[in-house]
Amino acid sequence: MTTIMVPAHVAAIAEMDATPAASAVTTGLRSTATTTSDVAEWMTAHGAPDDWTGGAAEAADHAMTGYARDASAATAAFARVVTACDRYVDRVVQLTADRERLVSRRSALNQDIDDLHAWIGRSTADDVAALEAEAHALQRRADRLVDDITAFWDDVTAAEDRLIAAFQAVDTTGEGADAEARDRTDVAALRAELTALGGDPDAINDWWKYLTKAEQEALKISDPDLVGNTNGIPTGERDEANRTSLDRDLDNLAVKQKAGEELTKAEQRLLDRARAAEESLAIPDTTGLPDLDGDGVADPVDVNLLVYQPGAFGGDGAVAVSYGDPDTADNTAVIVPGITNDGTNIAGQGRDAYTLYLEAIRNGESAAAIAWMGYDAPSWNPEDALDWPGDGVDMGSVVREDKAIAGGALLADFVDGLRASDEGDQSHLSVIGHSYGSTTAAHAAHDHGLDADSLTLIGSPGAGGDDVDSVRDLGMREGRVYVGSADNDFVTWLGRDGDLGMGRDPAQEDFGATVFPVAPGEEFHADTIGQGVENHTSYFNPETNRESLDNLAAIVRGDEPEVTDGRTQDANDMALDWAEDEVVHQVEREVDESLREIEDAYDGGRDWVGDRVDDFQDLWR
Repeated sequence: MTTIMVPAHVAAIAEMDATPAASAVTTGLRSTATTTSDVAEWMTAHGAPDDWTGGAAEAADHAMTGYARDASAATAAFARVVTACDRYVDRVVQLTADRERLVSRRSALNQDIDDLHAWIGRSTADDVAALEAEAHALQRRADRLVDDITAFWDDVTAAEDRLIAAFQAVDTTGEGADAEARDRTDVAALRAELTALGGDPDAINDWWKYLTKAEQEALKISDPDLVGNTNGIPTGERDEANRTSLDRDLDNLAVKQKAGEELTKAEQRLLDRARAAEESLAIPDTTGLPDLDGDGVADPVDVNLLVYQPGAFGGDGAVAVSYGDPDTADNTAVIVPGITNDGTNIAGQGRDAYTLYLEAIRNGESAAAIAWMGYDAPSWNPEDALDWPGDGVDMGSVVREDKAIAGGALLADFVDGLRASDEGDQSHLSVIGHSYGSTTAAHAAHDHGLDADSLTLIGSPGAGGDDVDSVRDLGMREGRVYVGSADNDFVTWLGRDGDLGMGRDPAQEDFGATVFPVAPGEEFHADTIGQGVENHTSYFNPETNRESLDNLAAIVRGDEPEVTDGRTQDANDMALDWAEDEVVHQVEREVDESLREIEDAYDGGRDWVGDRVDDFQDLWR
């Protein structure tokens, strides 16, 4: 009898204690560093008040100087550990991928060992040589795998040791001061250099990559608002900076509330917008993660906060959230919302973007879907369409293009920034404008040469400008302007030229765009205007407008959508037809109600007369 020495199964590889989610710790540290840096700058700029004299002034000035010095040392310490944490998270991402490869190798090896056992069970003497050779080969694979697993855990330990050493190196005020002296970064000079680039996203991207990691971290700590909202800086860096600002705002306002202080109106508006941004970042976790490989295990979604300016546009706020990384995605979509939207409802826009993201990755390619609330959209609510808006509602901007023109410039700049920070093969980039956002996107294309592969206008009140007569005037590649308009979407009936119009209806056949089919929406009346609003806002809804969502996803993936004929009836005529039908409907309704009232009155009167007759008959008898 010949004995075949089959290697034992390789034991399971333990989970790592740290995951890429450890980046949240880095964000918290960076936010604390920013707050400390702000305190240090304020203390340095202030000493004893000018009207103080004598020993008290000297003592106060000395105390302020000492606190400022300690705060600066603490900031330097934070900068050192934040840089170390950032590198550690990058290393954890790499180690996580290494572990997954080892797990895959282990699974394949153990399966081959099981297959060898099965082969031995059905073998004959003629198979002995082949069985021994296979056993030796599997043993060599097992030995290499065990060695690689050991090396992997050595790398994990080394990464952890480097992080611990970074913390230990600055865990006293003196060490922080030493770090400040050694690592001093002239953030004012960096800020000036960035500003001098004049908003050129390609130049900014090149400049950022030239900086050292320590310089990048120093600038993210001192000026997170600048870094996070500068087009051309890589997506991951913008996300880290903006999350730093978000955490700072949430923490600062939470401290005031816990102290029993009442927030000012401006502070409350900022808090509302900060909480909305926070909610939008959590959408994948709260609504469900995708299972990309069908193994029953949810896959993480790389969510990035690309714009965070809660005080922009008079307090309405600007924010952009990306589901997926546009710097590395095969396909990227920028969704531009319309009226009634500002920083407070970015989560609603985010849910639409995330829905589109899930559809866009169904073909196995990577994607990024961005909810971009980066312009000052009109604030009028269409649910009050029949009522003149009250104070503080910019009705005038709803029927003018001013904000669409300004927003178009901002949108074009944002897209230029995405192009500049794109890595590897250029992403297929689609811009999707909804409602007033479609007019904004059309202005970006017509006025600024939008650097996108396609432009899609849905629920559009007009393609913008008296000089946009056809799709050719938008300057996009031929056949790459798409339009979706629901028949019962009243906003799409507004397209017209003139002072009160926002350009031609892009769904018209003679406009020349590629029109794709969408659900028509249910008919509605003045007293059921909510249904009309639903028709206007349902283009991303998989339950009520699956046809629209499927076509939008195809466009984002670079495929052609289904095509339907464009409109031949003028948009304004559709509005007039509805108005005429509505008058008839309302008159008929009033008549019906009046008849019912008369009938009720008649029935009541007849009953009263009957009762009196009965009374008389009782008396007569």
